[in-house]
Amino acid sequence: MDTTVLQGGKWFSDLVHKYVENGQWVLTQSLFYFGTADPVIVPAGFRTDLDSVPRVPVVYAAFKGRAVRAAVVHDYLYASQQGKRFADQTFLKAMKHEGVPARWRYPIYWAVVLFGGSIYERKRS
Repeated sequence: MDTTVLQGGKWFSDLVHKYVENGQWVLTQSLFYFGTADPVIVPAGFRTDLDSVPRVPVVYAAFKGRAVRAAVVHDYLYASQQGKRFADQTFLKAMKHEGVPARWRYPIYWAVVLFGGSIYERKRS
């Protein structure tokens, strides 16, 4: 049974952020994601690179900008060490709630599952 709570017809609050430096952005308001049993709250002040995509031209053009809110939630879950599997599965669900079509959602998800381990471990330090 899905125990998630959709708030006001929206899965996400607004993403309010500003660019700081070196491809990094900072949230100026908390981002709420209501697609899990307990809402994920990414706090204001959290720094993110939004949706990091390899700079390979074809890959970058195909995937950049497709799942920004979901990527911020995923970055936060990695940074807060809530479990790689939970973070990755939440990312997949959040991409669906963000409206990312399956043809883009699953390749992005599998790239994170297969290649995100080193990033998750680095954030552990």
